[in-house]
Amino acid sequence: MACSTKFAQAIPKNVVDPLAYRGIDFEPIFNRSGSSLKGVLFRPLLSASSSEVLRYCMEGIDAIHYWQCSNRIIPLILPIKVTDLKIAACVDGLCDLILNSRLPIGLINIGFLHHQDIDNELTAAVTKLRRLGVLFHALQFDGNPNTIKLISQFQFEAVHLDVSHLRETSSLSGTQLIDQIHLLKKWSCKTYFSNVTFVRDNELAYQLGIDYCYGSLMLSPVNRHQIIHIQDSRIGKALFSIQTSK
Repeated sequence: MACSTKFAQAIPKNVVDPLAYRGIDFEPIFNRSGSSLKGVLFRPLLSASSSEVLRYCMEGIDAIHYWQCSNRIIPLILPIKVTDLKIAACVDGLCDLILNSRLPIGLINIGFLHHQDIDNELTAAVTKLRRLGVLFHALQFDGNPNTIKLISQFQFEAVHLDVSHLRETSSLSGTQLIDQIHLLKKWSCKTYFSNVTFVRDNELAYQLGIDYCYGSLMLSPVNRHQIIHIQDSRIGKALFSIQTSK
């Protein structure tokens, strides 16, 4: 899809967007081998207050347009607390941003934070957003039964697990999470490892069939202009160098 007129006018030819370098806020997400960029997590929303959510969502959506203008079609995950998704004004504002963006379905993803019981407010919010083609991710998954119910009822696209909870796979909590990963795969739910820091974390992703990884081993957060130039991860480059040197 062509860049929106408003966004295109904001970037004169041969001039770099002055906002592009503003923050190291975009965490690249890769396939588990690290050979291909598959998405980006917009980190400022992880700690945003209710009054900041819409402003940060606007910045995130602008970033998708920015990448699109550079011929990079990259999905972005916007982390939002469930408590904020229960605020009608917040959801209405978010729907307006998504409608006005005119972005293709699949580029705007919402990551649920701080999962709670399913109630009428949350159901209404999810229904509105789903009608606009928004995909849903469960971030910071810890096996909570409420989260599993949420994933099942609303058919989430993906679940993100902090790999640090699985480094001791012999522990009871680690074993339970592994069982839940297998269950999620039966539901055709994509799985992500966050906080991938050690080579062992990446090896565990292979063992469990995790789809995507992000963390310092893969690549640290960058600004939105740098995202344009990313093709593979730090570990992906290392593996390629080893293969070509043989």
